[in-house]
Amino acid sequence: MPKLFSISNKKILKQVQKSEIELNNFLANHWKYIFPNFEFIKNEFRLNGSVRSNESSGRIDIFAFNPKTNRFIVFELKKEFDKNISQQASDYKDFLEDNFAEIYLEATQKFGVKLPSYHEIKKDQIEIIFIAQKFTQIHISSARKRNNITLIKYFWFEEDLFLIDYINNDPEDEEKQNTEKIRKIKKIIDGRDELSEIEIFFYKKEKSKLFFEKFYNFLTGFGNVEVKMNQTNISLKIKDFSFSIIPNNGGGKWKAFLQINTNFDISNVPLLVFDDRFNQKYLKEKNGKPKGSLGKERFEVFIQNDRQLENLISFLRKNILL
Repeated sequence: MPKLFSISNKKILKQVQKSEIELNNFLANHWKYIFPNFEFIKNEFRLNGSVRSNESSGRIDIFAFNPKTNRFIVFELKKEFDKNISQQASDYKDFLEDNFAEIYLEATQKFGVKLPSYHEIKKDQIEIIFIAQKFTQIHISSARKRNNITLIKYFWFEEDLFLIDYINNDPEDEEKQNTEKIRKIKKIIDGRDELSEIEIFFYKKEKSKLFFEKFYNFLTGFGNVEVKMNQTNISLKIKDFSFSIIPNNGGGKWKAFLQINTNFDISNVPLLVFDDRFNQKYLKEKNGKPKGSLGKERFEVFIQNDRQLENLISFLRKNILL
């Protein structure tokens, strides 16, 4: 049991008991300090219709949005551990996914929350955060196996002191892990470790990794390759040329395994699938704003197979030699 010592009063502070309503209001009123990584939408978010498994309606204690994952978040608050909270949150998750359009419109129009466009938000998996004074080991073990469920213990002390403890998925820990992951990959690419560990960045996307290795090895044949590790891509620079590399799993619109962004005009390379961020039609529709990209380069090339990568490499070989 955590103990909190007050230096000014020279005593161990006692824990105080608050109701779920008080907990809810406290979090809502201090949201930007406690959960700065999440966008607050509404507490006591009402859901109309057959929400619960017993066909009754319900409400979400706190409804929020995660800009990093582009997913909605259901916060469930409990003064004491409740064995039914998993079922309750699961009911809400299913309802939200089945009524996604209505939920999105309510969040943006009724409550005026600025969210990404409807098509940008991920609808396949709602995130769930349980906040309670205690959890069983069974639920802790289960939550740690799923990246969409987070458990947070809270402790309320006298003198208006409030303590939260992430059991899993602490955003600050994740940032540290990402920084360490980037450091390791930089070390790998610089040749100071086994290249096979590149899977740390590619999340075990084997085909993406193989395509990346082939492309990177091709570039090293022309001299030193400057590598910059970012959270979502790898930037490569050789001579005056730059590329942004983004892994994929063979899904999405183009079913690609690797995205290579480049400023070379690859529009006439055979078999390549690509997007032109400066496409005139797109610029006109978006008032001159280029298509979004995880790199600064103009062309986004989507590598689906070996033949496409070979054609791209063959084209670049001739142009880099110029």
